[in-house]
Amino acid sequence: KMSKVVCGALTVLLLCVLVVSQEEGINLKDGDQLGSAQLDGLPDMSEPETRKKLKCGICKASVMEMLYGYLKMETEEGRKLREVETVEILESACSLHMGEYGLVLDEAGKPTADWINDRAVLKAKGGWVSRLAMDTCNDVYNEFEEYLVAAAPKTCKIEGDERKCQVQPVVRHICQDGLRLCPKGSFPEEYAQEGAGGEKKEL
Repeated sequence: KMSKVVCGALTVLLLCVLVVSQEEGINLKDGDQLGSAQLDGLPDMSEPETRKKLKCGICKASVMEMLYGYLKMETEEGRKLREVETVEILESACSLHMGEYGLVLDEAGKPTADWINDRAVLKAKGGWVSRLAMDTCNDVYNEFEEYLVAAAPKTCKIEGDERKCQVQPVVRHICQDGLRLCPKGSFPEEYAQEGAGGEKKEL
């Protein structure tokens, strides 16, 4: 089963539905235009609740990509990273990963307001969808660079032979409390890390 890219014009921008085969090593190629029903079914960015859900979701994804990028490198190196290494990983996360994000298609083939980067899942990307993902990620990094550089090394702690990581407090601090893209209550209070003496603290 061949993979294909199904594309259509959205105003003057290009929006594509990426249809990915389960087979490995197959190159993507241009395919047919999106149907009018699919274009009409795109999330309406003029609706406040829809816009908020889209921005909240991609803000979470942006922070997670930055932190997991750090954790991956830290694991590979087997040590805490130097500040210059941390900065390099965080600032490259947007260009390296956010282009993979798109909106999940429902069973009828219409884009939803849910984000995903799984290449094995049907998703709509390109045009304003990809631009929103990239712009939000850049906003996260530009406005919270110092905080992220300080927080990334603290997302994990060693307990016995296990390393436990909690990234939710960082996501909540940026997406809910900082940029206010996610509504209050999006992140349960129990996600806060325990500090010395058992008190809760933000990273």
